Formats: sequence, structure tokens, C-alpha cells
Amino acid sequence: MSRGLRHLALKTRDLARTEQFYRDVIGLRRAFDHQGMLFLETPGGDDLLNFVGTRGAVAPSRGGLDHFGLSFTRGEWKKAVARVKEAGVKITGSRGASAIYIEDPNGYTIELYCD
Repeated sequence: MSRGLRHLALKTRDLARTEQFYRDVIGLRRAFDHQGMLFLETPGGDDLLNFVGTRGAVAPSRGGLDHFGLSFTRGEWKKAVARVKEAGVKITGSRGASAIYIEDPNGYTIELYCD
């Protein structure tokens, strides 16, 4: 019996740039060190994003992944949106007044939302 989703493993060609984006713009933090990988945790949950370093091409559109969503409290969501704008990250879409869509440096689409 599964206890739920624990992590997503995504490929990246640049671990440092990926970490900087998710740390400084999105507000995640490094969970633990692992050679050739990056494990980031979300502030309010037990879930992880795992980025695996690769030399090959990263093509999210070929892998079938549409997007993944990161949930925030209303106050933290407003701060995350402000960091996105401050960093000059293009907002590619929205859902009502409580969700925006952006792309990370690897081309993955992220939904930042609050309920």
C-alpha cells in the first residue's frame, strides 16, 4: 500500500542552475546531499523533487509530463509570485486568481498555486 507520492525524479543538464532556481525563486530547500543528484524539499510537506544530472538532452515534452504543481499557503504564494516576477521569470499561464504557470531552466512547467 502506497503512502503517497514521495518524489518526482526529473533530468537536468545543470544541477547548480536548477538548485538556484528552485531555492531562490520557488523557495524550496536542499533536503540532503547525493552525488550527481539534487534533492529539494517543499517547505510544508514531506515531498521531494529529485533532479538527476545528465549529459543527454532534456526534453520534457517527449516524456509525457504536462506539469507538476507546488501548493502554497496564500501568504507564501504571494511571496513566491513576487520572487518569480523579481527574477524575470515569464508567467506562461494562470488559473483564476490563485495559480500561475512558469517554466524552470530545464523546460518543465510548474504550477504554483494556493487553495
